[in-house]
Amino acid sequence: MTTRVLMSDPNKCTGCGLCRVACSMRKAGVCNPEKSRVRILEMEAYGQYLPLACQHCEDAPCAAACPKEAIYRDSEHVRTVIDYNLCVGCQMCIHACPFGAIGFDDHRGRPFKCDLCGGDPLCVHFCEPMALTFREASMLQYAQTRQSALKLTGVRR
Repeated sequence: MTTRVLMSDPNKCTGCGLCRVACSMRKAGVCNPEKSRVRILEMEAYGQYLPLACQHCEDAPCAAACPKEAIYRDSEHVRTVIDYNLCVGCQMCIHACPFGAIGFDDHRGRPFKCDLCGGDPLCVHFCEPMALTFREASMLQYAQTRQSALKLTGVRR
């Protein structure tokens, strides 16, 4: 199976939040961006926004931190998922995620994160400026990604 990843381009993101609204509607059944699996890092002082979601790490820190082994790598769909039958809601995964990509549903008492919508992320379809894309990992343009990161870092300094 080909590995596909959710990519974000801060040079295209306008911070409109349509991706978050679409995600919260599909995953939580409510129009509430706080229930979205997509976060938007806002750097308004610099005019930059960065959509963030679970990176589905191959060696996921959230999985390593889970005392019940409720987070695992689904090799069939090439993603990291939560087994809610095993999850006890301890929130260790939230603290372990280096991207801040895991939220917590207080009502249900369990964490939530992007699961790539079964291979067709809805957020990508609703991203009007096309800042979010879902593409094969082999198609990533590392030079372009590095240049964007350096530009962002330069703006911060």
